[in-house]
Amino acid sequence: MKYCFLTVGSWEGNSSLMRVRHLGAELIKYNVEVSYVVEEVPYNLEMVAKQVSPRATICFVPRGWSLGALIGRRRAIRELSPDYVHVLNPSIKPFLTLAGLRNQNVIGDWDEWRAKKRGRRHHLGRRLVEQMVDVWLRKRACMALVCSRWLQEQFGLHDCESIYLPYATYLSCMSSGTSPYKEPTAVYLGSFQPRFDLDLIFQSALRLKEQGVQPHIDLIGTGEEFEKWNRFIKENQLNHIRLLGFLPWEDAYRRLRHAHVLLFPIRPTVMNLARCPSKVFAYAQSQRPIITCSVGEVRQVLGDQAIYVEPTAEAFSIAINQVMQQSFPSDVDYRLDHQTWSNRAQQLLAAIETTSPGSLSKAVPDQS
Repeated sequence: MKYCFLTVGSWEGNSSLMRVRHLGAELIKYNVEVSYVVEEVPYNLEMVAKQVSPRATICFVPRGWSLGALIGRRRAIRELSPDYVHVLNPSIKPFLTLAGLRNQNVIGDWDEWRAKKRGRRHHLGRRLVEQMVDVWLRKRACMALVCSRWLQEQFGLHDCESIYLPYATYLSCMSSGTSPYKEPTAVYLGSFQPRFDLDLIFQSALRLKEQGVQPHIDLIGTGEEFEKWNRFIKENQLNHIRLLGFLPWEDAYRRLRHAHVLLFPIRPTVMNLARCPSKVFAYAQSQRPIITCSVGEVRQVLGDQAIYVEPTAEAFSIAINQVMQQSFPSDVDYRLDHQTWSNRAQQLLAAIETTSPGSLSKAVPDQS
């Protein structure tokens, strides 16, 4: 079987593409011929081959919106002649690439629901286009994959059956090393974006300071709101909070492993209900206690093992204060045995076999 991932834009900083990298690598183990259609941007030309299996075929195509770029993407699909084209999140480029290719099987994959996004940058024209391509992919796809149970339910309300295929564990075995902390420290790992509810951490820290409590908190990551929260720390003299910026995975994991507790604020918005935060698997793999909210895939992954609170600064401040006053908590087993990309690939192959019996006659595990 030939399986092609049609990607658009730069792979740099695109966490969603973790999905196609890992799925592709696991499908190859079942002797599936995996290919990637990738736009010719400098980062992709230099780095994509280092991020996917060496047994995968990479087909670079012109970037942008020109007629030549469109022709290049369509030519790539014809020459690769895949049995299935995998589209991760509907967008206009895949729509234009696949329009008219009636005999091409398409698998639609949603790891978020862009058609339902709202925000000051999300103007009417863009929203209408995203709604249009969302409807197109749901009707065009021979199979729809979704990464959250909530999104699966929503698709069902729109008469679209879907396969639940969430994210999975992705950190290789890493050394815990020695603890970088002399004091009990709560740790956050993630992007400093306005949609990721970081305000709950900073507002809870401010509330605790007003009560005379100043627990050590480290935040790992960067993003557009990094300087905003750096100013907030200085203006409110929250000297017990450190913004560490981007760290290599080895160092980041060491801090996760030796954290007193991990912090994962998340509100029940449409965006958060529709996605499966890959961060939750990194947190779970670190085996430390997690203060979070019972929202969407967070509970699906962590089960009853996390410390669940309401998504308010008051609730987070109370939980942080309680945990930080305890002696160093024991590790937590989040039961991740079946939360692997190998398992996800097997689910995908089983769904394809159900949809098209006999299509996987050559897709058997590679014993080499």
